[in-house]
Amino acid sequence: MKAYTSGEASPAPGEAAPSGERLRRGIKIASYNVENFYLLLDGPYGRAAYDALTEKEYLAMNPSIYNPNKERRKIGEIAETLLAGDFDLVALCEVGGMETLENFNRLYLDGGYECFLHEENSKRGIYVGMLARRGRFKRVRAASVPGSFSRNLLRLELELSPEDGGGRISAFAVHLKSQLGEDLGIAQRMEEARRLAELVPKTRCVLMGDFNGILIPGQAQFEFEPLMALPFRDVLEELGVPPDERVTHYYFGPKPNFTQLDYIFCSNDIKITDGGTMQGAVPWNAAERRRLPSDHVPLYAVIELARRR
Repeated sequence: MKAYTSGEASPAPGEAAPSGERLRRGIKIASYNVENFYLLLDGPYGRAAYDALTEKEYLAMNPSIYNPNKERRKIGEIAETLLAGDFDLVALCEVGGMETLENFNRLYLDGGYECFLHEENSKRGIYVGMLARRGRFKRVRAASVPGSFSRNLLRLELELSPEDGGGRISAFAVHLKSQLGEDLGIAQRMEEARRLAELVPKTRCVLMGDFNGILIPGQAQFEFEPLMALPFRDVLEELGVPPDERVTHYYFGPKPNFTQLDYIFCSNDIKITDGGTMQGAVPWNAAERRRLPSDHVPLYAVIELARRR
């Protein structure tokens, strides 16, 4: 895992806080495209009964040839990453519906999160969802944002405690059109980027997810111009991570292509105190890539907001 810190250091994901206390040093957020994540079961299994299933029995509970259940080994690795990070808010891309998200939370995360997901727009049956730690926020409200997006666009309004600055913060889980298709998805992605830039609040706002393109200053692709003009900055850019170290996606075609497709953008009034990629083993070939829990690398950030007066 690579972590970069701005200002005073804070415990990295998985590290204990001083004196064994869990210090409230900002809001810990993460974004992870979990790649075709289905976890469908034929009953309300507890963890012991679920673990007792053979892999064949488990996989047979979802007969889809297009969206089969994800290997439990990979699900376990995703869960380990999130539990080690001890995150307050997580945006997930490519989740196979609310049933999958709730099963994952119950079986792997000890039910520690509230689950939010709207099954809309996606032709592939994969959606964006969010996990908000129970009891961390005073109130959480969710809305599915209307528009001609290729997946659902999820917005949470989080009411903060006075210790976190009070007031509210908006968080969006984003998964823009992929680079597949005759025009590499450019026309649809341009429309989605334009619409997203129009509707997001310009203060107290976080955008995170898979943008399916390059939004690095000086290298950004033209379809993202409306987003690049917003008063926001990318966590990795803010923390000074070199562009060639911002890999969040592994692709093996005619030649390997490692790029940053995933971002956490924060409005300029939000202080970013820590962040980075949670990169594990780097694959050398397609076979090694397929053994990873996802073709994407998760990102995290620790953010702080000024107190509302």
